Amino acid sequence: MRAALRAEWTKLRTVPDAAIALPLIALLTAAVSIPAATASSPDVVKSSLLGVQLGQAAVAVWAVHTLAGEYGTGLLRATFTALPRRLDVLLAKAALLLTGVLAAGVPAIVASVLFAHAHADGYPSLGSAAVLRAATGSVLYLCLMTLLALGVAACVRSGVAATGIVLGVLYLTPAVLGMFHDPDWQRWIYRLSPSTAGASIQSTVDLASLPIGPWAGLGVAAAWAFGLFGAGALILRACDV
Repeated sequence: MRAALRAEWTKLRTVPDAAIALPLIALLTAAVSIPAATASSPDVVKSSLLGVQLGQAAVAVWAVHTLAGEYGTGLLRATFTALPRRLDVLLAKAALLLTGVLAAGVPAIVASVLFAHAHADGYPSLGSAAVLRAATGSVLYLCLMTLLALGVAACVRSGVAATGIVLGVLYLTPAVLGMFHDPDWQRWIYRLSPSTAGASIQSTVDLASLPIGPWAGLGVAAAWAFGLFGAGALILRACDV
């Protein structure tokens, strides 16, 4: 495992992907959240974290490219020749991706919350349980989407296909919810989608009316993330490059 971590760290430092992805994650998260924080909203805390819904796209694309990009260039074959324990390679990629997402996402989310607390009317105390849960949950959500995207990349082994699948999972469900006029169908789809269910962790008002509770919703996102990551690990171990 140590050798895999060293190898992946070398790639991370020498390939420009991280230098682009990390600032982009932080920028997209904060650049959307900060203006949204001052807009009129019944849930000012959730509005102050709106940028997470855009930042997750940069997270997903980076995670997909980290693995699928190596399939395309053939680098992964050389990696597996040097490091035959494929699960170690996947876990090393996941560890470094999560570290990067935390390094970019945490400051962006903290900055968004601090700005909203200073400028938004009616913003709760920074130490309140609702604010801490929404902010911490947003960080966890970004981490889960990292694992989900990496798992999809391991399953399909194509950068284009994996990116399309992940972005579809993240954004298609919220877009099509309005197409269903039956409230029961809407609630059912909301509860099953990792993006809509996972975003419930940011809600701080009128929780009883949500289709799924904040922590339960994050649990749905976690089930998707670990399920797809586990499936990707099995496929990566069983198939030839």
